[in-house]
Amino acid sequence: MARRTRDQRRIDYLDIGVELLTEGAASRPDPGLAFAHVRIADVAERAGVTKGALYHLWDSQESYWSDLLRFVLDEGRLAGMPDVAGATLELADRTEELPTPVEWANFVFDRFKDDPSFFARVGLFSYLQEGEVRDELDQEFRSSLEEFESMVATAVEDMGRRPRPGTDLRDFSAAVASLVHGFCLEHRIDPTRTPDFTVDGERTSLFAVCVVGMLEAFTEPAAEHAQRVAS
Repeated sequence: MARRTRDQRRIDYLDIGVELLTEGAASRPDPGLAFAHVRIADVAERAGVTKGALYHLWDSQESYWSDLLRFVLDEGRLAGMPDVAGATLELADRTEELPTPVEWANFVFDRFKDDPSFFARVGLFSYLQEGEVRDELDQEFRSSLEEFESMVATAVEDMGRRPRPGTDLRDFSAAVASLVHGFCLEHRIDPTRTPDFTVDGERTSLFAVCVVGMLEAFTEPAAEHAQRVAS
């Protein structure tokens, strides 16, 4: 069997770093400074090699952390806003009819509320003081928000609704995206902070209650708009 190249070994060790990062996010209540918990010694042990094998590629622990951060950003290995859009498409593929706002909100919240890679992603926010990290996360969010906003616009139209005068679906989409992060973090701290309710015989998460409320605040039935214009 051919010996793995230097670049292949580097990616192997960074992949293990992502695994440890995700596992750490699952076991610690605080996702902040997540990279600080990924030690070269632990990566070497997981890989079945000596620490020297890693120090042959990185000259310090800090160098490995820097490379791991770059690797996570470049490869998109942790769940985040783009995955919310992906989950939306997945739910659409599963159902023959347009999911209700409650069905969508329940599905998305259930998908991410206990996802370790989602919380590992949140841990990146601890590094926002680094301009490159902040710029990359901002660019990724704006790009994925554009895709999500397009989905929201289609769903709102299919529901027979339209934006209320003075509102914007981009603001609505950004607010929903922020809610996903906030409610998942609250659930992470204490699941009793994000209770479920039964509304009209249907299980409704607290996240879903807020999404429905914001939908009412940001949009209105298209027929009402048509009546105003006619009068």
